[in-house]
Amino acid sequence: MPKVPPRGWQVEALNNWVETGYRGIVSVVTGGGKTIFALSCIDKLKPTSTLIVVPTTALLEQWWEEVSSYFDLDLDEINILSSSSSFKLGTINLAVMNTAAKYSSQLIGKNVFLIVDECHKVASDYFSDILKIDMFASLGLSATPERQYDNKLNEILIPLLGPVIFNYDYGDALKDGVIVPFELRNIVFELEPECLQKYEKVSKSIARSISQNGLDAEETVALFLKRARILNLSMNRIRLALKIVAANKGKRTLIFHEDVEACSLIYEVLKGYGIEAGIYHSKMSLKTRAETLKFFRSGNLDVLVTCRALDEGFNVPETELGIIAASTATRRQRIQRLGRVVRPAKGKTGAIIYSLVATGPEVQRLKDEEEFLDGLAVVKWSKG
Repeated sequence: MPKVPPRGWQVEALNNWVETGYRGIVSVVTGGGKTIFALSCIDKLKPTSTLIVVPTTALLEQWWEEVSSYFDLDLDEINILSSSSSFKLGTINLAVMNTAAKYSSQLIGKNVFLIVDECHKVASDYFSDILKIDMFASLGLSATPERQYDNKLNEILIPLLGPVIFNYDYGDALKDGVIVPFELRNIVFELEPECLQKYEKVSKSIARSISQNGLDAEETVALFLKRARILNLSMNRIRLALKIVAANKGKRTLIFHEDVEACSLIYEVLKGYGIEAGIYHSKMSLKTRAETLKFFRSGNLDVLVTCRALDEGFNVPETELGIIAASTATRRQRIQRLGRVVRPAKGKTGAIIYSLVATGPEVQRLKDEEEFLDGLAVVKWSKG
């Protein structure tokens, strides 16, 4: 028997999945319990062989632990696909997307139950081969199965995984106590003159490039990236993040940024002021990253500064405060980051997420979000 009984929404979604012939995609807000739902599907179907595909190693490790606990299995009873370990029949297999894509041709004829976490990611030309293996049942999981810049949800995901059979959003999660009440504090600050001058200069170059070369041209994209880095490295943005940490000393805090250089600077300043802080980004060794996460989870670190790497697959519900010091334009990333902070924990009554913005497009995105979350979150605006 599974150790975790399904919640109300999970029972309803499971029934929908059965009715659609054990196929479908479930859209669940980050922290809503999609992992447990997927495991309850395995328990319901009792397949001979299962393949669970996830985007990152950090997420694979969490699934490995969850599968072990749910089914009371030893870790070595669950097969991890790697360069030295291939797919095994008769058990639950776990793989990151890169590995699963390499093995996809070898999985033809295996007839497995395929589960894809963060399934929006496998709609790319490279990863979509994962969806072409022989499967008798399928399940896609995502907080945002819709892809912002293309129609591959309808072109690839739905034909191969099945229709979207259930939606569980912020309102549902708040009502059920699956996430805590949260407050969004949006701080609009001014770029320092030198940074603003660079931003405006590159913006003019972008307009010319779009006119001459098109929006998707390599030259245009490079200019967009250049402008984003100018914004991200604003010292006023970094100072504001540090000021917020100082005003909330002792609270378990996650700081999100887009640039490793800026993350390192924030981390060094925090350490210099005697704040127990850690840093996490993809340029660090796997062992160092794992040790940093362990320290943050155990409470030995108050603040963790991260560059993109923890947007998915990170679960420390004790986190009380989030500071989105810099972000991309994607709604998916925003939802993932909010989800890192709003999970419930013992004694946790709410969460606060600060967002630091300086330009018109940044402000407009947050105004659109405020409208989307009307009645679900307290939203406060201020000037930095």
